[in-house]
Amino acid sequence: MEMYTQVVVGGLVSSAPALVGWIVAVVLAAIMLRRQGGRAERFLLAGASLMLLASIFAIPTSALGIWLTVDRGMANVEAASMLSIFGLIRGCIGLAGIICLVYAFWVKFHQAKPARIEGVH
Repeated sequence: MEMYTQVVVGGLVSSAPALVGWIVAVVLAAIMLRRQGGRAERFLLAGASLMLLASIFAIPTSALGIWLTVDRGMANVEAASMLSIFGLIRGCIGLAGIICLVYAFWVKFHQAKPARIEGVH
């Protein structure tokens, strides 16, 4: 049991900067949304939340590999297959977060574009 704790603590320490950054992003997006935020702020909050979730899922990855091979008695190939499925799900969550963040910034900067003057290009 101590081995799992050490592995999870190691994963937490290595993921700590990303976790802190995404927690700050979620809090700031929530504040912006409460202050008359629009669609861009909603997507910013959704994207930051998804990226936080992907960072949280990164913590137990090493412990999951050890648990599958030691406690469950899986072969390394089977455990690697299960970990790759877990990594694929985590990657899809992260990709959805990036898409939401890019869309949020695109909407925000698209709204801030100055109006064109007729006849001037």
